[in-house]
Amino acid sequence: MQPDKQNDFAALFEAKERQKVRIRPGEKVKGKVIMIGSDTVFVDLGARADGIIDKLEFIDENGELKLAEGDIVEAYCVGWTDEGVKLQLKMKSEGDLDTELEQAFLAKMPVEGKVSAERKGGYTVNISKSEAFCPFSQMDLPGVRKEPEDYIGKTFLFRIGEFSEGGRNIVLNRRQLLEEEAMQNRQKLRETLQVGDIVTGTVANLLHFGAFVDIGGVEGMIHVSDLSWSRVGSPEEVLSVGQQVQVKVINLEWGDEEKKERIGLSLKEAVEDPWNKVDQSPDYAIGNKRKGIVRRIADFGVFIELEPGVDGLAHISQLGAEKRVGHPSEVVQLGQELEVTILEVDSARRRIGLCIGEPKYKAEPAAEMSYDDEKNMLLELIAGQKIEGIVEGQKPYGLFVRLPDGRNGLLHISQIPLPEDNTIPVRALYKMYPLHSNIEVIIKEVDGERISLTLPETLAKEQEAARSTAADIQDQGSADFGALDDLFDGLKLDD
Repeated sequence: MQPDKQNDFAALFEAKERQKVRIRPGEKVKGKVIMIGSDTVFVDLGARADGIIDKLEFIDENGELKLAEGDIVEAYCVGWTDEGVKLQLKMKSEGDLDTELEQAFLAKMPVEGKVSAERKGGYTVNISKSEAFCPFSQMDLPGVRKEPEDYIGKTFLFRIGEFSEGGRNIVLNRRQLLEEEAMQNRQKLRETLQVGDIVTGTVANLLHFGAFVDIGGVEGMIHVSDLSWSRVGSPEEVLSVGQQVQVKVINLEWGDEEKKERIGLSLKEAVEDPWNKVDQSPDYAIGNKRKGIVRRIADFGVFIELEPGVDGLAHISQLGAEKRVGHPSEVVQLGQELEVTILEVDSARRRIGLCIGEPKYKAEPAAEMSYDDEKNMLLELIAGQKIEGIVEGQKPYGLFVRLPDGRNGLLHISQIPLPEDNTIPVRALYKMYPLHSNIEVIIKEVDGERISLTLPETLAKEQEAARSTAADIQDQGSADFGALDDLFDGLKLDD
């Protein structure tokens, strides 16, 4: 067969196949964008006519077109015209669309609605001329906490979950659409996200050990130690729920059916380490004077913040006092602003020697911390701190771990994930953590000389459990009240 005849035959075959395709109103279709006009997007549906969609449906809130030729789109058929198959991504709230709502319900087509008021168990939502109800539990994703004013007066996309009594009873679901969007975003992230990426996210929750950030369909955690280059006592000092932040991906473990994903994020590593510019900056030249704030007072001296993330030490011998000082608190107070002089800079060890005012003896080098001073500084263990220790002892109730400062902490057996077989716990501890082996632990609690420890993986599970429990309680509670309200709303009580 000649090439021209082969091409003609292929064209006739394709045309015949297109004739077989039947697209009905309300049906969800998928196709490839073949052309973008001034007002219309044309989509090849594999049918006898192309799909047409209003270009405005692809314009985002910044006025930018989120579409390109060759993209695959999904939409809903709302009818046929002389130009082709009329498609919509969603049913809009303008106009008289009440007769189309049942069709949207059957096709599971998203509809646009405006939240008008809070009511018992949920919200009243206006869709065209119809009034619908959305339970609290279906208004947002599980665990998301917002006030009614965050919804009232705003327009959102919903899916109709129930349509009865000729449209007099319409129950909406926004959560389902959000979960589908999150799943799609999660899949995209799984294909593209890598350790080292800088991404934008929204703070979803704050707990004592860190912050959970939604990076678009999946949440990652910023440990309190990764919030800032400065010392941070609690996440609330740095972040607030709903805040947009840029974070760096520092750990990435995608989950499966058996385990959830674990994504570690860092807020501080998304910006430059302030110590990187210390050597080149004239502000840190020896003899230079600058302002600083007292952040910590120890027996051996005062830690003064020169800028966020950069602290210097003014030794007790360099506090500017004319007489001998028994303790630095006799001279300075926490939070006090002081003028200091740079005596020495050691960027490799991240140390800056300071004095308050003029050096007492100008030829004298900056005082170094003694071994005992270093040891005392290490004694200031704080909850959430991650350190490396050495297994010092094994007991039926756990492990004793020697910490860098020489003290021992207890890693209780309840904090150790043991094998699920019938191995005797002590025997398992001997095998998993031999004597004198190194072990990475996290300070769980410090009570005088008693130091409680946990493992990074145990803390991660506790964090996940805390987040899931909070979400489940809120979701279950709102879901139950929504169901009860729907029930009571349908009852007619006799006078």
